[in-house]
Amino acid sequence: MYYQTQRNSDMRRWRLEAFFIAVGLTALGFLVKTGVTDKAKDQTITVQGIAEAEVTAGKIVWPIVYKELGSDLSYLQYNITSKNKLITDFLKANGVTDDEFRVLPVEVSDTQTDRLLVNRPYQRYIATSVIVVTSNEVEKVHKLLSDQNFFWRQSIALINDDSRYTIAYEYENFNSIKAKLMEEAVTNARLNVEEFASGLEYKIGKLKKASQEQCIITDNLSTSFKKKLRVEVTADFYLQYD
Repeated sequence: MYYQTQRNSDMRRWRLEAFFIAVGLTALGFLVKTGVTDKAKDQTITVQGIAEAEVTAGKIVWPIVYKELGSDLSYLQYNITSKNKLITDFLKANGVTDDEFRVLPVEVSDTQTDRLLVNRPYQRYIATSVIVVTSNEVEKVHKLLSDQNFFWRQSIALINDDSRYTIAYEYENFNSIKAKLMEEAVTNARLNVEEFASGLEYKIGKLKKASQEQCIITDNLSTSFKKKLRVEVTADFYLQYD
C-alpha cells in the first residue's frame, strides 16, 4: 500500500515536471518555472507575459528659430518683423490658430563686445527670432514641420542646433496605456500557459501575484511623434488538479 501511494505521488510529480519541460521548450518568449511543494494548493507556475502598443503624442512643441545678421539695428528689426509676419501668416493659413503660437522677444548679441569670439563676423549684430508653436493637433503641426519649402522660398534658414529650442512631444496618456498593457500582458501569460496545460491533469488557477519586469519605449523610425511601448510582466498562477 505504501509502495502504491508513493508510486502515485511520484507519477504525479513526474507528469508535473514533464508539463513544465514541455512548456519551457515550446513557449518561445515566455519564461516558465515552478516550485512544487507538499501541498497541492500551494503549487504555482511563474510565467512571463508580454504586451505591446503604439503610443501617439498628445501635444507637440515646435520652436521655429532663425537668425539675422546686420550692422544697422533699425534695418535688422525691419527684417525680423517682416519675416515673423511671413511665418505667422503661413501658420494661420495652414490651420494654426493664434492661441497655438507665440512670438518670443528677439535676442540681439553684439559681436564687438563678445570676448569669446575669435573670428568676428563682418556684420556687428546677430539677432535670433523664435516663434513657438504649441498644439494638441500633432499631425497637423508635424506636417508643416516636415515641409521646409516655404521657409527656403522666403530665404529663412531655420536653426536646429540650438539646445535651448528643441522639438518636443508630450505623451499625456502614457500611464493609463501602460496600466492597460500590464493587464493585457497578464492575460497573454495565462492564455499561453493554459494552451500547454490543456489535456493534462493540471489546470491554471487564480492569479497569485504579478509584477512588472520591464517597460521599454522605442522610437517609431517612420513617424517621430509615435512611440512603441512594450511591457513585460511576471505572473504567478496557482495550479489546480482535475
